[in-house]
Amino acid sequence: MRDKDGTIVIIGAGASGLACMNELVKTNKYNIIVLEQSNKAARKILASGNGRCNVSNLNMDIKYYNHQDPLIEKLIKEFDVVNFFKQLSLKLRYEKNLVYPYSLSSLSVKNVLMKNMDNVSYIDNCEVLAIKKAKTYEIITTNGHYQADKIVIATGSPASHLSGQNNLKMLEKMHISMIPFTPSLVQVKTKPVFKALKGQRVKGIAMLYDQNQLIEKQTGEIMFTDYGLSGICVMQLSRYLEHLKNPKLVLNLLPDIEKEEFQHYGLEGFFHEKIVQVFKEKNIDPRCLEFKIIDTMSIEKAQVCHGGVSLKEVDENLQLKKYPGIYVCGEALDVDGDCGGYNLHFAFASGVHVAKSIKK
Repeated sequence: MRDKDGTIVIIGAGASGLACMNELVKTNKYNIIVLEQSNKAARKILASGNGRCNVSNLNMDIKYYNHQDPLIEKLIKEFDVVNFFKQLSLKLRYEKNLVYPYSLSSLSVKNVLMKNMDNVSYIDNCEVLAIKKAKTYEIITTNGHYQADKIVIATGSPASHLSGQNNLKMLEKMHISMIPFTPSLVQVKTKPVFKALKGQRVKGIAMLYDQNQLIEKQTGEIMFTDYGLSGICVMQLSRYLEHLKNPKLVLNLLPDIEKEEFQHYGLEGFFHEKIVQVFKEKNIDPRCLEFKIIDTMSIEKAQVCHGGVSLKEVDENLQLKKYPGIYVCGEALDVDGDCGGYNLHFAFASGVHVAKSIKK
């Protein structure tokens, strides 16, 4: 039964959709329906941060995102992630600039985001096929038709194969401009490959070059794989690859060690025996280890994607200009950020922003 303020359908039960729902239920003015195409809500939240869920970062700045858009900058800086979770009775903690649930468990984040589900209608295994505009909006799904006065598109992206499959096809049919999804924050395929070192992790500096020009560098963990390289700093650098012509990675695995100290201790003084063996066999200098980047791993392996609904299609409320009453938030928008809580922060911030826009 519809109430005086109508029905809102949220498409997607991930971070942005659940944040939007939790803000909307505060007023008790709306009939809220949440449609989720998979059989489980918040799947990416559960996988985030290796199960610890890095929800935000104390160093929040627009430079860590793929757009310098003033609206996105305002949105991320005004959102108070601590207060948002405090209202949901979840305390946060800090490890340097990284913000985690106090429990260090992503399940805690999912549980508090889901506790208001009793106040909405939740339907899973429900993929949206089309949206039609009449007096209200009609949403055609694999699980029936739904009427809505307002719609929130919070379908995520196809990164990591946990959500967002076929998620924006309904908008393509409505002639909404979309930036194609491509992998971001993803492992890279390289030449050479050191298969014998699969799983070995080292700390160091990774420098990304294109045609011998330094593009960016990152300090942190680097992991050898049987196809190339992974690790947080390598995945950070993968965000820059899309427009590079001849990219290569140069690793310095002993950035704080002087030449004389390295010569005194040798490889054995710094590295695991497997690394020592391979580096000796191939006469490798760990202070200047060069890899040609052949490709990235697929979208299914990526933590985050570039792409989604173009920001040119939405107004200051994240509402589609061509379709008043339809809003887009989270990874469904062409906004993506670095590792370190930036993507979840934007998901929560944009979901709450849309809910407040609707309530206005």
